[in-house]
Amino acid sequence: MGNKKFGKSVMVVLTMLLLQTAVSASMALAGEQTVIAEATVYSFEAEAAVNQLSGKAVVKDCDSAVGCSGNKLVGDLWGGSGLQFNAVIVPADGVYVMKVHYISGDPRSFAVSVNGGAGDHYDLPKTADWNTLGTYEIELRLQQGDNTIRLDDEGGYSPDIDKIELRVSDGGTGTDPGGEMPGEGQTYEAEAAENTLTGHSAVKACKAETGCSGGRKVGDLWGGSTLQFNQVSVPAAGIYTMKLSYISGDPRPVTIRVNDGEPETYTPPQTASWDTLGEFSLELQLQEGDNTITFDDNGGWSPDIDKIEIIAAEQPDDDTGNVDEIGNIGAMADSAKYGEIAVAMHEKGLTISNGSYKLIYNTDLGLAAYNWNGKTSAKGIYSSVKLDDGRLLDSRKYAERGFEWSSVEQVKDGHGNGIKVTIENKQTGLPTMKQIYHIYDGLPYFLVSQQVQSDSTISSNEMAPLVLNAKGGIDIGSYSDNRVLVAPFDNDMWSRYQARTINTSLNTNNYISSELTAIYDNGSRNGLVIGSVTHDTWKTGIYWSGSDDRLNKLKVYGGFSSQTSTHDTVAHGQVTGTTLTSPQIFVGYYADYRDGLEGFGMANAAVAPPLAFEKGVPQGVPVGWNSWGAYDSGLSYDKVVDVSNFFKENLQKTFANKGNVYINMDSYWDNLTEQQLKDAVSVIHKNGQRAGIYYGPFVYWGDNMEQAVEGTDGKYTYGDIILRDPEGNPLPKVDGAYAVDPTHPGSKQRVEYYFNRFLDYGFEYIKIDFLSHGSFEGVHYDPKAQTGIQAYNQGMAHINDVLDGKMFISASIAPLFPSQYAHARRISCDIDGTLGKTEYQLNNLTYGWWQNGTIYPYTDPDYMTLAKGGSLAAAQTRVNSAAISGTVFMNSDDVRDPAAQELMKKLLTNKQVNGVAWKGEAFRPVEGNTGTGAADLFILQDKKNYYLAVFNYTNESVTKTVDLERAGIPGASEVTLTDLWTNTSGKAKGQLTVNLEGAQSMLYKITAMPGGEK
Repeated sequence: MGNKKFGKSVMVVLTMLLLQTAVSASMALAGEQTVIAEATVYSFEAEAAVNQLSGKAVVKDCDSAVGCSGNKLVGDLWGGSGLQFNAVIVPADGVYVMKVHYISGDPRSFAVSVNGGAGDHYDLPKTADWNTLGTYEIELRLQQGDNTIRLDDEGGYSPDIDKIELRVSDGGTGTDPGGEMPGEGQTYEAEAAENTLTGHSAVKACKAETGCSGGRKVGDLWGGSTLQFNQVSVPAAGIYTMKLSYISGDPRPVTIRVNDGEPETYTPPQTASWDTLGEFSLELQLQEGDNTITFDDNGGWSPDIDKIEIIAAEQPDDDTGNVDEIGNIGAMADSAKYGEIAVAMHEKGLTISNGSYKLIYNTDLGLAAYNWNGKTSAKGIYSSVKLDDGRLLDSRKYAERGFEWSSVEQVKDGHGNGIKVTIENKQTGLPTMKQIYHIYDGLPYFLVSQQVQSDSTISSNEMAPLVLNAKGGIDIGSYSDNRVLVAPFDNDMWSRYQARTINTSLNTNNYISSELTAIYDNGSRNGLVIGSVTHDTWKTGIYWSGSDDRLNKLKVYGGFSSQTSTHDTVAHGQVTGTTLTSPQIFVGYYADYRDGLEGFGMANAAVAPPLAFEKGVPQGVPVGWNSWGAYDSGLSYDKVVDVSNFFKENLQKTFANKGNVYINMDSYWDNLTEQQLKDAVSVIHKNGQRAGIYYGPFVYWGDNMEQAVEGTDGKYTYGDIILRDPEGNPLPKVDGAYAVDPTHPGSKQRVEYYFNRFLDYGFEYIKIDFLSHGSFEGVHYDPKAQTGIQAYNQGMAHINDVLDGKMFISASIAPLFPSQYAHARRISCDIDGTLGKTEYQLNNLTYGWWQNGTIYPYTDPDYMTLAKGGSLAAAQTRVNSAAISGTVFMNSDDVRDPAAQELMKKLLTNKQVNGVAWKGEAFRPVEGNTGTGAADLFILQDKKNYYLAVFNYTNESVTKTVDLERAGIPGASEVTLTDLWTNTSGKAKGQLTVNLEGAQSMLYKITAMPGGEK
C-alpha cells in the first residue's frame, strides 16, 4: 500500500488463555509458595540459577527503587534470545494463571511455550518507562510436577523479566468442543483431532477474552500451510452456508476447496484486532455424507481459524418476469428519425436503434431487451430503487408505464450527437420513476440512468438503473472461455483484478465489481462492457451470477459499500431530496472486449476530462527517482543531495525525458528541517532537475485527538476533523490511519498550509497518498456531502484549486474514480522490486491498462527498486514492467550502494527501452483469462510497428510460444524482431518461440517485412 507513517499499535490485554498440550519434563527445584486469600501463589525468579538463558540474555542488576524481587532481572532478550524457567513445579494438572513481572519502556512481545510445545505470541503493554515494573497475566495448562516455561524474543525485542508467579485459574477452559453450539447448523472445531494440518499450521491457544469456542484455534496458516476439516457430514447433497469464525487483524486471503473441487479465494474483512473474532459466511456445494473443506494459505498469509458452522441454505424465490414476451410489443404506431437514430412507438412499447444496436422496451411488462448485430445480448432489464423507509421500487411493479414523443430530447455533449429518451413509471402513492436512455450517432454504446421524483423529501442509498433476473438473461453469443471482470474499488491492500469464470453462482456477494465490468469470451474476445460514467455522488457496484456460459442475474447500482472493497464500515450515505438521480451506466457490445474497455475509458473522459497540464508542468512521462524504496523512513538531507548528484553525474544524459528529471522526496521528508528542505530543492534545481514531495491529505497517523491541526492557528484539533460514524465515534483506522473529513474547514486549511509551503519552496511534483480515506462513508461536516464520493470530490477539487495547475499531481493509493484530479494514478499498490510484486503489478495492467490515455494521462507502475529484484533478470523484468505500463518512470535505489549503482547504470540507460517508456502508452494484454494472475504477453501498436513484452514470473526456465496473429500483428508472413536490450535482430513467421531464464522477460520491437501486410 502507500507509504505509512505510524507506529505499531498494541492492544492492552489483562488476561490471556493458553491451552497447550504438555510434554513431560523433569527438573527438581520448586519455587516459593505464598498463600494469598486462600489462593496459593508459586513464585519463580528469572535470575534463578536453575533457569536456562540463551543468546544474548543475561542476569542484570535492578535498581532498588524499581522494586525487582532480589534486585535482579533478566535482560537483553533480543535477536534470538530466550529465558527458560526450569523446575516449575505445581501440585496438579490444570490451568494456571501466570503473572509476568516485567519492565518494557516501549511495546514489546515474546512467545511463551510450555514443556517444549509450540510458542504463542503475546504483545505486552509498555510500562511507564524502563525503571517501572508492570505485570501481565496469561493462562497456561501445566502438568502435575515439573514443567518448563520458555519466553522467547522470536528474533525481535522482548521485555526485561523480573519473575513469574503462578496460581490456579478460577476460569474454565472455554466452550466444550463436543457440546451443542448455538445456531441452526452443525459446528466443526478447527482444532478437532480428526482434522488434518500441514506446513506451519498448528493448534494455538486463544485468549480468554477472544472467546474462541474450546479456547483454541488453528493459526500459522502461512507459507504453504493448510487446515483440512474432515468428516463434514450433511444429510443431502445441495448448497449450504458455511459460517466461518476467524481472527485476522489485517485483511488476509484464504483459498477454500470442497472435496476435490476447484479452489476459491476469499478475503474476509479484517477483525478489530488479533484478539477479536469475526464471522464470514459463504455458500458451498456439498455432497451427501462426508465432505472435506480445506483452507489453504496459497503460499501467503491467511487468518487464524476458530471453527466453521454448516447451515442448510434457503433457496431464493426469484421473480424473473415474462422475459420471453419482451419482443411482443404489437404493431408500430408511429416513428421518427433523429440523425442516425430511429425511434418507433408500438402498441405496447417502443424500439430505439442507431444501426449498431436496438433497444426494445415493453411497457406492459416493464422489461427491456438489448440487441447487437441482430442478436439479443441482454433481456429482462428493469430498474429498482430502495428507499430508506424500506420500500423497494421496481419498474416492473408500477401500475402505469408510458412513453411520450415529447420526452425525446436531442442532445450534444462529450459523447457526440444523440437523443435522450425517458420512460415514466407511475402509481398513486409512489414516487415517479423515470428510466432514461442516451443514444448517440455511430457509437456502439448507450447510457442508461434513472430518476425518482416525489412531492415530498425521499432518501435512498441504493439506485439500480440496470437490473436483470432471468436465466440466460445476458448471452454474448460465443462460449469458449467466458469470463466476468471483477474490478477493485481502489489499489490499496494489494488488491487484484479478477477475470472470473461466468459460471459462478455461489458466494456472488464476494465478486461484486466496482464501477465497471466486462462480460466476455476470451477465445473470441466478444464482450459486453458495462460501467458507470458519472462519479459525482455514488460508488457503483455490479452484482452478478451466472451458469451455462450466460448471466442469470445482474444488478448495476449506486450505493456500493463493502469493508473489503471500499473499506467502509458504515453503509453508503443516503441521498436525500425530492429528485434522486442514479449513476449513469455505459452499456456497449464489442467484437473485442479490450476495445470496449478503452471505449469505456473514453466515455468517462467525455464526462470528466483528465487533468490538463498547465503553467509549465511538463506533459511528457515523468522520469526520475523516489525516496521510499531506497530509504523508507531513513530519508535525510545528505541522502537527497547524494541522489541528485549521482543522477547528474551518471544518468541524466540518458535517463531524462526531454531534459526533465524529478528527484522526489516521499514520506518522512519531514526528517529534514525547513532550511534543509529549501536547500535540497536548491541543490536539485542547480543540478538541472525538478523537485517532488509527498503528502496524505485525508489521513491522520496519530492518536492525540487534542493535537492542533496545522494551519488552523489552534482553532481545530484532529478530534474535530477526523471522520465519524452516525453515533459520533471515529471510524476505525484503515492502514493504521484515521480518515480525515475532506469537507471540514480544518482539513482544508491543513491542505492549504502544507501545499502552499511546497509551492513556495519550489516543488513541482506531488505524490498524494491514501486518498481512499477521503471517500469513506461517514457523517461529514458539510451536510451537502451526503456520500463519501461527494466528500471526496470536494476534497480533491480543493487540492486542485490550491495547487492551481503548478504541480504534476500523482495519485498513489486512490479510488479508480473520480479520475479528473490527477495527471497519473498508481495502477496498483506498492511494488518493492521483487518478482512476485512485479507479477502483481502486471495483473493490474492486464485488466486496467485502458485507464492510460483515457481517464488519466499516465498510469503509474510505482517505483523501480532494482537492487531488491534478487537477480539481474528480475531487476530487468521490473524495468520492462514499468516501461510498458503507462508510465511514471521512477527509480528508487540507494545510490550509496555500489551494487545498486551498477544496476542503475546498466538498466536505466538503454535508449531503446527508455524510448518505449517515454511513449507513455500502456501495452494491451494478449489474453484475459488469467483469473487473479497477470498475463505474460503484452502488445502495443505504434503506427506500423509493434512492441511485444514476454514475461516469466517463475524462477525456472520456460519456453513460450507466441501466436503473432493472436497477439495482434495481422497478416504478417514474416516479421523482423529486435531485442531492445541487446539490439540483436531475428525473423519469425506466424509464431515466435521465446526461451526465458528464471525471472527473465523480453521486450521486442516487431516490424512487418515489406509486402507482408494485408
